[in-house]
Amino acid sequence: MNVPKRNPRKYLLLSLSVALLTGGLAGCGNSKKEAEAGNNPNAGGQVTIQFAGWGDPSEKEVFTKLIQSFEKANPSIKVDYLHIPSGDYVGKMNTILAGGNAPDVLYVPDGDFGRWVSQDLLLPIEDLVKKSSIDTGDMWASGLDRYRYDGSANGQGELYALPKDIGPHVLYYNKDIFSKMNVPFLSAETPMSMEQLLDTAKKLTVSKDGKTTQYGMGPVWWEDFVLAHGGSFLSDNKQEFVGNSHETIDALQFAADLTNKHGVVPSSSALKDLNDSEMFKTGKLAMMVSGRWMVPEFRKLNFDWDVAPLSGKDWGGISGSVGLAIYSKTKQVEAAYKLVEYLGGPEGQKEQSLMGFSIPSFKSMASTDVFLQPGQKPEHAKVFIKAVEKEVSGPWTALPNAKWYDLLAQGLAPVWEGKKPAADVLNELKPKIDAAIKEGNSGLFK
Repeated sequence: MNVPKRNPRKYLLLSLSVALLTGGLAGCGNSKKEAEAGNNPNAGGQVTIQFAGWGDPSEKEVFTKLIQSFEKANPSIKVDYLHIPSGDYVGKMNTILAGGNAPDVLYVPDGDFGRWVSQDLLLPIEDLVKKSSIDTGDMWASGLDRYRYDGSANGQGELYALPKDIGPHVLYYNKDIFSKMNVPFLSAETPMSMEQLLDTAKKLTVSKDGKTTQYGMGPVWWEDFVLAHGGSFLSDNKQEFVGNSHETIDALQFAADLTNKHGVVPSSSALKDLNDSEMFKTGKLAMMVSGRWMVPEFRKLNFDWDVAPLSGKDWGGISGSVGLAIYSKTKQVEAAYKLVEYLGGPEGQKEQSLMGFSIPSFKSMASTDVFLQPGQKPEHAKVFIKAVEKEVSGPWTALPNAKWYDLLAQGLAPVWEGKKPAADVLNELKPKIDAAIKEGNSGLFK
């Protein structure tokens, strides 16, 4: 699925954030009226719709084949597939959307959904879904609900996209290193506590003459770490930043200490030449946090590996996703939704899952060999299923205007650098973040 990889929410040590554009794009009128006006095919019986997405060559190949199958099953619809490199996608789509002539169907990264839907750029599809063959009761709620919007906040209200995929985070580990270091394999059933994680990482870290040649684990996603260990970022009504709570402070400080105090996680400078996945592949990391999208690549490795739950309480953490949405100004609503239904439905989900990089959006399919793929790594593929049941969407998806999150991500840099304690930084950030929440999401306070 590659959401975090392609629309990255930053590692704690990199202290970066994706800048969400907050400048207003022109409104696109009443989406429901647009929907009613766009249902008629062009004269001649065939309509052409454009579909925009990204993906590596293997994903592009799968979607090319899916589109061909779709066109064969729907001869009155022709699909123009616009493939945009992942690194360019959001920037180019912002420009296209601002120009008022976007593709009929498009990928929507969950981190950009709030901004685009609040600017009336996406078509509500709740009624279309209810009338179609999609069984939303069989879909992961955390995947589906992040594409809801009620006019003031995300996660509730009407549906505006179907998930193309969902990617929970898990802990990958090198079983050969564990065996060599006489460290027991990780449990596929019980997450490690903070103390157990640190103890395991210390046993797997190798240093000589002041230089570390093997790290116990790679950078953690700090959002994962907070939510998995009982912390939170926003109040229940999403009007206030509560990230200076005791639980959140402790989790972030512990995460920073893994590098600055204990030396079991590489620093940002140590990651300059090789990122975490490259270090894992070359045996320089014993454990790393990532999603299902790494499976096809890791299946090529010449050492044994498996997956386990993240450190935390009750399988907590975050998952990423990409949605399939319809442009609010499309003139071909019926044809566009048929494509969304096909790609986000059983056929599209099956083909993506068979490639190994994606968890199907349908619970029933996830429990079959289509996803579990017995005989192939990882041995404990069910870890992904338990993770997707428990993990939630990242904090950047909570509100249409995510400036508050950017302030947090950028403001935490002194913590990761070991220059200031987490408590001081979070208490200093709270009034600024509270102001950003209120300024950028006024609908919450009406």
